[in-house]
Amino acid sequence: MKTRPFLCTTMLAAASLFVFSQKSTAQSDGVAVIETISVEELPGNAHFYSERFGDNMYISLGAGTQTFFTDHWNTGDNSGNSKFTLAMNFAVGKWFTPYIGGRISAMGGALHYAWPMQADVMTHMRYFGFYGDMTFNLSNLIWGYNPDRFFSIVPFAGIGYNYAFKNTGTHEKTYAFPVSGGLTLNFRLSHYVDFFIEGRANILGDHFNGVTGGRQVESIVSAVGGFTYKFGRDRFKAYDPYGEQVVINDLNNKVNQLRAALDQCQSRECPPCPEAVIVQETAVVEPCSQQLTSAVRFSINSSKISDEEAVNIYNIAQWMNDNPDCSITVAGYADKETGTAEYNMQLSQKRAEAVKKILIDTYKIDPTRIQTTAGGSATQPYPHNNWNRVVIFSGK
Repeated sequence: MKTRPFLCTTMLAAASLFVFSQKSTAQSDGVAVIETISVEELPGNAHFYSERFGDNMYISLGAGTQTFFTDHWNTGDNSGNSKFTLAMNFAVGKWFTPYIGGRISAMGGALHYAWPMQADVMTHMRYFGFYGDMTFNLSNLIWGYNPDRFFSIVPFAGIGYNYAFKNTGTHEKTYAFPVSGGLTLNFRLSHYVDFFIEGRANILGDHFNGVTGGRQVESIVSAVGGFTYKFGRDRFKAYDPYGEQVVINDLNNKVNQLRAALDQCQSRECPPCPEAVIVQETAVVEPCSQQLTSAVRFSINSSKISDEEAVNIYNIAQWMNDNPDCSITVAGYADKETGTAEYNMQLSQKRAEAVKKILIDTYKIDPTRIQTTAGGSATQPYPHNNWNRVVIFSGK
């Protein structure tokens, strides 16, 4: 990501050199060459990435209950016996994107099943299982990525390996490769900790408990709750991969305008030159009303100023020191595809106030020279949604 500013600087220098060389050739030969450069417009969809491998990794630990649905789960003399037992759960996972992740989980305990069919006899076996799951953050898919969302719905599906031992009914050791799926409900407690409730169903063959016959498919169903610890200081960061294309397009438009102006100038016939009249005029300079090109960008749902953006505040402070009679307006904005209009209005005000605070505290700018405004998401100064998480300056 650090190579992008270098690329943009290189392209600016190349464009300037090209215009200068064309102008020199036209002036020396009396011929203007116009070459129109077209640039394909590309969509500015946000992409997400993690700077470190450990970001968005997590571990989960939970406990709950489970039951084994077999041919004789709740029939005959054992219909009143409890088939629910303790289940322990452990998982390690990672979110590859805000929408898709993967994890490896383990679960075990004892399973009760009603065979042989005898009153007051509950046969059981101990087992453990390992599962590889693909996870899907349904909340981010529907409502957009938000790392601070309190409640998330996460379906999952995968395959696993179950191994049973100490079977009091058949004294056999068995194994199976179940198809597994379920649903996790996550509740965000802090940046690092979630509370979860999860239900899982394993579909496996009739042989797992050592008793065959009847239906060919049996299942282990579990419900557990526990806590998830999330590693990494940062979550996902967003960027627009086509942002530089817009910069190139703007540069090419300026090059084409300069070429057209040069051609028009070279093709005109010069009228007779009038006698020179020297008029002394005093130029009126209004530095306060000039357009300030510095802007401060922000991450999604944040008013924190990064080290990379702090240089733009420094440039504004230098300009204000060079123009002590000028004041500025600091206008904050938010993108319209994230959050409500009311929330975005508050967020844009926080962004403007954060910039004002640095100007006052760090660069000792008089507070009376700084006015803040909030545009929220109703006003979008830029055509691409991600660019509107920004603070813009104007002199007055």
